[in-house]
Amino acid sequence: MKGRFLLDADVFISYISGDELADHSERVIRSIMTGMLEAFVSSMLYDDVTCGLRSKGVELRVVIQVLTAIASIPHTPLPVTSAIAVSALTLYMRHGGPRKIHYFDTFHVATSRAYELPLITSDAYISEHQEDLGIATFDLKEL
Repeated sequence: MKGRFLLDADVFISYISGDELADHSERVIRSIMTGMLEAFVSSMLYDDVTCGLRSKGVELRVVIQVLTAIASIPHTPLPVTSAIAVSALTLYMRHGGPRKIHYFDTFHVATSRAYELPLITSDAYISEHQEDLGIATFDLKEL
């Protein structure tokens, strides 16, 4: 892979946890480390990861280790502005709910739109509705 991309939290979580998408995430991380891919994230990513892990009962000590591991991977956080927040909440009103887009993911999508960066994600809803969401996506499962 080459170019500039916004990464969803799942890229980092899969890489760190070694789950079923670890090989795919590793390819992305390798592209970052070799300078082929310039990685960006929404500043909401850190809260997304923290809330996701805490909701599963993960101890704060471990959450800090995960955030430290994420910090070791070169990436640039992009600030969530008030315009991005409004856009994210509008997306959530239209697309949120069971088996649809998750709250934090609307911030990743809104950031992708605002900064005109394609989003790397494993989220099926986002990939299937990318045109309606106004972004371009790359499915992590296919990388």
